[in-house]
Amino acid sequence: MTFTVLFGEPQVRKTMPLVKEIAESIKLLGDVVKSTRDIVEAVNDGRAFLKRFYPEAQKDISNLLGQMQLAIEGLANVTKVISGFRFTVAGTSVNRTTAERDLARLNKYLIEQRAKAATLRGRIRKLKADCDRVAKLRDRLDARTKAHTWGSMFELFGSKVRKRSQELASALSSFYADDQRMLQALTDNLDLAEAALAEVENALGPPAIANPYNVPIAAQILGIYAEIFRDPHRQLDSLADELNNARIAIAP
Repeated sequence: MTFTVLFGEPQVRKTMPLVKEIAESIKLLGDVVKSTRDIVEAVNDGRAFLKRFYPEAQKDISNLLGQMQLAIEGLANVTKVISGFRFTVAGTSVNRTTAERDLARLNKYLIEQRAKAATLRGRIRKLKADCDRVAKLRDRLDARTKAHTWGSMFELFGSKVRKRSQELASALSSFYADDQRMLQALTDNLDLAEAALAEVENALGPPAIANPYNVPIAAQILGIYAEIFRDPHRQLDSLADELNNARIAIAP
């Protein structure tokens, strides 16, 4: 899964120092989506086999998908801090009253988004607990197989899925169970969201003396960041729904 990254007009792009970090972050988000979707497809492909030969494993699989869903929803909420931005101004030639009204609206938005970012940062510990539960459920499912080895849980889904068991186990381990790169993605994107908000605030002018006539350029910068994060957010939202559907379908 790849996302197209566009950075707006050249004159605006020069004022956006987060370009490189955002490109790397978007790539990691794409890896998260692709690897997780591969796991969901494997579960769906092997669901009938598992229900027939390993019905006692259904509850653990359903719970594992549920924990993954919570992690993906957390990541989607982080990208929404920026991707949900919508802001219009009257134009570059406006009277002082209109410009100050636009500034007040933009400042209100920035304060709200900073509060959301702070709340999400406080939830990272819970998301780590979700990933820890994935590891425990993975280990329990591995123990149900004949091999009893790391990653063997995908043998529970039949021969078609078994051929990809190591690839799927590696993805589960990397993003959720062991390396927990999902948490790194969460932290990195939250840092970028907060840095983007700070960049917009800087575009308005020095602290406490923001220039209302700088609102159009500040709004344009935030709008560009919003567009960059919009597709990853849509993909993560869709993936959360897919995990939920797979979880319900395989539940006992």
